[in-house]
Amino acid sequence: MGTGALGLAIVASPYPVPGANVAGPAIWSLAAIVFAILFPLLTLRVLLAPGDFVAQLRDPATAQLWGLPPMAAFAIVVGLVRIAAPHGGGTVAIVAAQALWIFGVAGSLFSAFIVPYLMVTEHDLRPDGVLGTWVLPVVPPVVAAVPAALLLPTFPAPLRPSILVVAYALLSVGFALTALKIAVYYARLLFHKIPTGGLTPGMWLVVGPLGQSIAGAYALGTGAAGIWPEFGNGFVVAAVVYGMFVWGFASYWLALALVATVRAVRAGMPFSQRWWAFTFATGMLTAGTDALFTATHAALFSLVAAVQLALLAIVWTLVATLTVRIAARPLTLRLSRTLCAQRASTRSG
Repeated sequence: MGTGALGLAIVASPYPVPGANVAGPAIWSLAAIVFAILFPLLTLRVLLAPGDFVAQLRDPATAQLWGLPPMAAFAIVVGLVRIAAPHGGGTVAIVAAQALWIFGVAGSLFSAFIVPYLMVTEHDLRPDGVLGTWVLPVVPPVVAAVPAALLLPTFPAPLRPSILVVAYALLSVGFALTALKIAVYYARLLFHKIPTGGLTPGMWLVVGPLGQSIAGAYALGTGAAGIWPEFGNGFVVAAVVYGMFVWGFASYWLALALVATVRAVRAGMPFSQRWWAFTFATGMLTAGTDALFTATHAALFSLVAAVQLALLAIVWTLVATLTVRIAARPLTLRLSRTLCAQRASTRSG
């Protein structure tokens, strides 16, 4: 998701970004290739080993991660509409985007209902065990809004009002559940302090749904203005007002997460795959800031969006480099052992 978020942020930036026409599509394409490889494998694993799938859902830690596949699908949908379709993808890209969006909606409803249901019925939870990852299964309905708005003109006209209603319903459900979990997480910080070490990146996850809800509300507002002209620009105005309030809180939380991260790094925070939370959160907040700049043309939003995009690019480069280095380490060790064995064999011979 972090890779797709960076590519889309570059492409959708309302201000000029040097090399955006090449860098943005290239980075998003990398995310699309990874998704095209991993999604069938994940589906096959669920079908062939349903017992493992159920066991993961009953585990309080791994259950939260099932919000990731639909969010990844939505990132691909946005790229199919904004990048693939205008550059030769045409109807094929749009049809693929529609199908993938429907899958994402189904996955969103599943993760947003099943995981919280298991949390209140089966999972053994403690107040000091609340994590930032708790927002992951309820964020996908929020993320569904932007691709829904982009795809709205591609659906048959009679279906568009209903699709818009569904998208608004998803946004409201996702944000309400996210707000409840953010409140619980903040209570955990108050009574059990900021998590240290490898759990610190989880603080950034709160920023993601806040920023994405701004982008989603504005995208749906512009779509609603065309479908329900009797309401004029009321939906757009409501989205901008909502976005102003949420953007302020999201900026506060980003500052809190930054301070906590600096504190954890100074204490020796180890690298892990949790660091991808930095890219996920920053990318979604950048999308929200871009939407507010597009709506208001306020210079402050332009400046902040540029800083956020630069932060996203730096963090993504760092995390991607460390991930590749760790992934390549077993191969490097194997090659080294093979070469040593060959040298020893040559000497003995």
